[in-house]
Amino acid sequence: MNTCKATLRVLAAHRLYVIIYLVFIGIMMFAISWSALTSNTDVGDSYEPRKPVVAVVDRDRGRGDIAVAMQDYLRADNEIITVEDDPEALQQAVASNYVDLIVIVPHGYADALIASAGHGEPPAVETITSYTSGAGAMASMGVNGFLSLTRTTLIGESAEATAGVTEDATSTAVPTVDQLAEAAKSVADVVDDPSVNPAIAVDHADRTAEDTSSTNLAAMGFGTTMKTALYPLLLAMVVCTALVTGVFNAGETKRRLDASPQRSSSLGMQRMATMGAFSLVVAIGYLIIAFALMLAAGHDPFLLPPAGVAMTVCTTGVYALMAVACGFLLGECGVSETMANGIANVFGLLTLFTSGTMLPLSMMPEVMITVGKFLPGSWYCQTIDHALGIGTAAAGVSVGDWASCLGLVALFGVAFICLGLGVGRFRRSRPATGGAAVTQLAES
Repeated sequence: MNTCKATLRVLAAHRLYVIIYLVFIGIMMFAISWSALTSNTDVGDSYEPRKPVVAVVDRDRGRGDIAVAMQDYLRADNEIITVEDDPEALQQAVASNYVDLIVIVPHGYADALIASAGHGEPPAVETITSYTSGAGAMASMGVNGFLSLTRTTLIGESAEATAGVTEDATSTAVPTVDQLAEAAKSVADVVDDPSVNPAIAVDHADRTAEDTSSTNLAAMGFGTTMKTALYPLLLAMVVCTALVTGVFNAGETKRRLDASPQRSSSLGMQRMATMGAFSLVVAIGYLIIAFALMLAAGHDPFLLPPAGVAMTVCTTGVYALMAVACGFLLGECGVSETMANGIANVFGLLTLFTSGTMLPLSMMPEVMITVGKFLPGSWYCQTIDHALGIGTAAAGVSVGDWASCLGLVALFGVAFICLGLGVGRFRRSRPATGGAAVTQLAES
């Protein structure tokens, strides 16, 4: 009991590290979790891009209603504005990026289009596109489509109107301006006719109920939040355990403990048990905050499968104990306080960015994925995925895969403990230079 109290007093003396690594960095990771929770919602069934701004300048004085029908046709996908037919005004509109496309219907265009209905190439309108984006070029495709449809409709209506007059009437008849106006109007009306030009709709046939269910969204949010515990838990537990172990292994304190009637191994186990209990308390606190964040973001944590939550809690506890074991190794190596912080930060960042927490594995280079397999963070994230059936768990919840990944995380902790015990035994069997100096001073 005295060893447990002494361990807690050492932690209280170094509370600055607890505040920095658990509170401040924890808040930063919670902010990342909050962003993921609030964005993990249904994005809806529609996407409405910015409409290009188009101006139509009619220099043909409304002949054949080409300009008016063209505006009606383009209005469905573009924003139609009016620009004065003046060279300076047109140049200023383009130079200031006021419009994306200017369409100029030249003088005599209607007559040229009528003349080309029977034979020859169709006339072209003048277009001026903006130099800052491709929106004008996309809108000009709609202009070309309107003119092509108008010419085709004009030929068809002219042929129907003259059918039966002569045997070769369709090849010799010349359409009228009124027929051109009717053809242009019929093409413009097609845009607003849903039976002819149906709107694009989202097909939900391939979307399963699991993909859109609140349970799946809650599982993804909970798993993402628990994955962010990877970094603060590792930093805090490694640094705090290393400091506690270093304090108890200091010269005078170590000699007092060796002189006590209790075995040093028993005292060490009590010390590690205290740190392990502290890490589990921190993990439970992180779990409670994760539930609170889910409620604040509008997700119901009670929709989560109890078995998945239990496996996730077990995973976080084992990972926290692994971090304590890593800190024990650093403490037994006799590293200084500054070195312990440096090693913990480098190891923590490397573990964080190779685990798949910050970036999906599909976006990471192969070398980072390979490095992550030699670190506990990647297996910790995969364990949560298999427990909740999200992320890398393509087959859904899998107890077998969860247990195998959890075993790898536990093996990291066992390896750290074994290395720490080996290093500690080696250092105790070979007295340090400071110990020899004290003995020499006593003899003199």
